[in-house]
Amino acid sequence: MTDRDLGALEEILAVRGGFGHSEHLELAWTLLASHPIDRARRLMASSIRHVAELHGAPDRYHETITQTWVHLVAVHMSASSASSFDQFISESPGLLDRHLLDRHYGSDVLWSDAARARWTEPDLLGLPALGS
Repeated sequence: MTDRDLGALEEILAVRGGFGHSEHLELAWTLLASHPIDRARRLMASSIRHVAELHGAPDRYHETITQTWVHLVAVHMSASSASSFDQFISESPGLLDRHLLDRHYGSDVLWSDAARARWTEPDLLGLPALGS
C-alpha cells in the first residue's frame, strides 16, 4: 500500500469518524477511481487488514466479502459519472444494503472458513458482469 493509498484510508477514517459499511464502500470507490480493478482489490484487502490489525482483530478480515463488495462498486461505477462518493452513493443507494450479498451467497457458503480465507464464487446468483 502506497502512502497515497494509505492517505485515502486515513482521510476516510478522519472525515467519517469510523470504518463501517459506507466507509468500506467509499474506500472501494476511491481506490477504483485511481486504480485498475485488480490493483484496487489488492489495496482494499491491504487496507481492511490494516484497520483490523490496528483494532487487534486481524481475524475479522473476510476475503470473499471484501472482493464481492469491490466488484459491486466497480459494476455501479461503470454506469456512473459521479465525481464524488456522496454523488455516487446517491445514484446507487442499493449498495448501502448490507444484506445485498445474501442474494448471491447462502449463509453456509459465505460464512465458511474457506470463503473467509479466499475468494469463493457465489452459490445462489452470479455477480453482475463488469462493464467495459
